[in-house]
Amino acid sequence: MTVKLSTLPPRRVFALAAAVAAGLLWLPAAPASAGFGIALRPAHADPNDPATKAYFKPTLSPGETFTDQVMVTNTGDAPIELAVSPVDGVTAPTSGAVYGNRQDPVTKAGTWVSTAPGTVTVPPHAELPVPFTVKVPKDVAAGDHLAGIAFEDVHPTQAGSNFAVTQIVRAVMGVQVVVPGPGAFGIRVDKAALQSLPGTAAASVVVTLGNDGTRLGKPALSVALTGPNGYQRTAKRPLDTILPGDTIDYPMAWPDVLQPGDYTISVTATPGPASAKGAPGAATVHTVTAHLGTALAGVPSPGVITPVPASHGHSGRGYPMGLVVVAVAVAGVGGGLYLGRRGGRPKPPAEEPVLATEGVAPHPVDR
Repeated sequence: MTVKLSTLPPRRVFALAAAVAAGLLWLPAAPASAGFGIALRPAHADPNDPATKAYFKPTLSPGETFTDQVMVTNTGDAPIELAVSPVDGVTAPTSGAVYGNRQDPVTKAGTWVSTAPGTVTVPPHAELPVPFTVKVPKDVAAGDHLAGIAFEDVHPTQAGSNFAVTQIVRAVMGVQVVVPGPGAFGIRVDKAALQSLPGTAAASVVVTLGNDGTRLGKPALSVALTGPNGYQRTAKRPLDTILPGDTIDYPMAWPDVLQPGDYTISVTATPGPASAKGAPGAATVHTVTAHLGTALAGVPSPGVITPVPASHGHSGRGYPMGLVVVAVAVAGVGGGLYLGRRGGRPKPPAEEPVLATEGVAPHPVDR
C-alpha cells in the first residue's frame, strides 16, 4: 500500500519523511503471507544454509548460469494476476537493502535475471512455480551482487477520503549472487554535518558513508560530538546492510538540544561481519568541525511511538527474502518498503538498531 504524499501538506510530508529517516516512525510491514494473500519461497534450498529457505544465494563464477523456481502461493479467496519482473537491489537511505520499482531501469545484477512469462495468474489457495534464470557475465568481478524478482498485482485498488491511498500487492524474492574470489566489505566516511531533520527543528548528525568494497556488510557508527560550554556526547548505532558501490547520507537523530556554536564531529565507522565469503575490511575515522547558527531541539524519546517487532515473513532490514510492500516504512536486503512511491528499491529481519549514548548531557535515547 502506498501513501501518495503529494496529496499531503508539505510540512506533513517533510515531517513524515524525517520521522522515517530518524527511525522514529514505525509501521507494520506485513509478512508476505498475511493480509494481501501472497507468499514466496525458493523451490529448492541448501540444507547446509538455512538462509536459502528464504531467498536464493547461488555461488556462481563468471559465465555460469543458475536456474530455479520461485514458489508463489495465493492464500486469498480470489485469483490474483501478478506482473513478474527482475529488479536491482540497492541500499536504502538509512541502510538496509531494498529493491527497485518495476518501472525503474535495471542496470545492475537485475540484468542477469530473466523470467517468463511476463505475468502469471495464481488461483486462490494454490501454489504456482515461476521459473527464472541467472546468467553471470563473463567479465564480472568477484563479490556480492544483489537482484530481486518482483511480483506485483496488476490490478491495484484505491481507498481513502482525505487523501488517496493506492494499495498495491507487491512481493520480492531476493537473489544474492556470490561470485567467488578475494574481496571485503570496505566502509568509508566521506563527511559529517549538523542538520535539522527535514521539516522539523530536531537535531541530527548526517553522516555520508559508503561501501568501497566488493562484499555487502553492516557497519557500526560511533559519533562523538563536542561543543560549547563543555558539551560532549557519544552516540553509537549499528547500521544495516550497505551494498558494494553504494553511498548513503545517514541521519543520526540526536537526543540533546544543541546550542549555537562550534562543534567537533568525530565519526568512527567499524565494519561488522561481511558476507560469509568475504573479510570484514578495516575501520575508518573522519573528524570535522561544524558551526551551528541556530539551536536545534533534541529528538524526543521514541518510546512514545511503539516500535513494531520485525516479522519473519518480511524484509525490513537485512538480507534477501520475499516481502509485501505496505504504506510507509524503512527496509532491508530481501524485498522493499518505500516512501511515497508505488515501489522502491531492499535476510531475514533483524532487530532494529539501538541508539546508545553516553556523555555528560542528559536525555539519552532509550528504546
